Amino acid sequence: MDLLVLDNDATFGATMEAALVDVDVSVVHSWPQLRLKFDALAVNQRPIVVCSSEVDLGRCMEWNPRLLVIFWAQQLPSSVDVLRLMQMGVRDIWLPSESANDWAVRLQWLNKLNAMVDAISGDSQRDIQTARVIQQSMWPQDEAVLSGYKFSRRLLPAAMLSGDFVDYFAVGARYLIFFMADVAGHGVSPALLTAALKNISWRLQQRYGRPRFRTPAQMLEWINARVIDQSVDLHVAMFLGVIDLQTHTLHYASAAHFPPSLRVSDAGEVTSLEQRGKPLGLFAGATYESAEVDLRLGERVVVFSDGILEQRQTLDLATREQALKDQAVNADDIEGLWSYATANVSGEDDVSLLMVERLS
Repeated sequence: MDLLVLDNDATFGATMEAALVDVDVSVVHSWPQLRLKFDALAVNQRPIVVCSSEVDLGRCMEWNPRLLVIFWAQQLPSSVDVLRLMQMGVRDIWLPSESANDWAVRLQWLNKLNAMVDAISGDSQRDIQTARVIQQSMWPQDEAVLSGYKFSRRLLPAAMLSGDFVDYFAVGARYLIFFMADVAGHGVSPALLTAALKNISWRLQQRYGRPRFRTPAQMLEWINARVIDQSVDLHVAMFLGVIDLQTHTLHYASAAHFPPSLRVSDAGEVTSLEQRGKPLGLFAGATYESAEVDLRLGERVVVFSDGILEQRQTLDLATREQALKDQAVNADDIEGLWSYATANVSGEDDVSLLMVERLS
């Protein structure tokens, strides 16, 4: 049984049966029927399930928290709803407007994920779930306002644990620091390194309450040495910004971060904040370069992780980058930008978004 569809309204199950001709689709029309299907399964069987209500989703996860569930939505949910669905256990969201080929490709990915889950013991699954909760608690408060700047962030992980990490905080009374880090790879090791990055944030705040660094480049050099100290065979891409509250100047540096971060004005002007620099954790003694731009009232800085460029659509890289710039200008808020940006991602890499807005 490849796909088990709970179609309460008898509206989309037949569509899936007709569209997914190479998939064994089994459609039921009520929770009792679905439960009978579950009860008939062997102990080691765990189907992929499609449902269209959060109530049914909760029932499925109660039956088996390790179940892979696809949520059928009439229209693309808001990013807040997407995050809530993910927290409930949803692994993918399918829309009527999408093609059957899209569904088939993502179903293959979910089948691979199912095989990976089968290889992990129950105790390990519980450990990973606990680690996920701990990791989520390390992220800073969403929509935090610090000294007239609003910091908003979003995350769409590719697996139970994420290798993307975002942080922002005040250093003394004059500076705000923010960064996005993208640890190479997936799974437990990259997630553990994000915990080390949180520790690095704390050390920056506590030890350098009065900054001893003259530039963001020097901060990256210090972080690079700390990552190398971890003695792990992983590297990190990072964009790091320092806002001087006296001058409202953004000083920034990059360690192989891609795509370029953007400064967006209310007038529709977009500036790419491109900087060269080697990944963190690979080269002892690596040096980095800093640059600066002024931030006027109403302007915002938009930072994506590179998972945003892993699109299901066959668009060339330059087209995808330009589309991000256009949407960064046209989106009214982070919700609109996030919904657009994640509409066609492949789900094979973590996707993160950080937006910093000058309010006063």
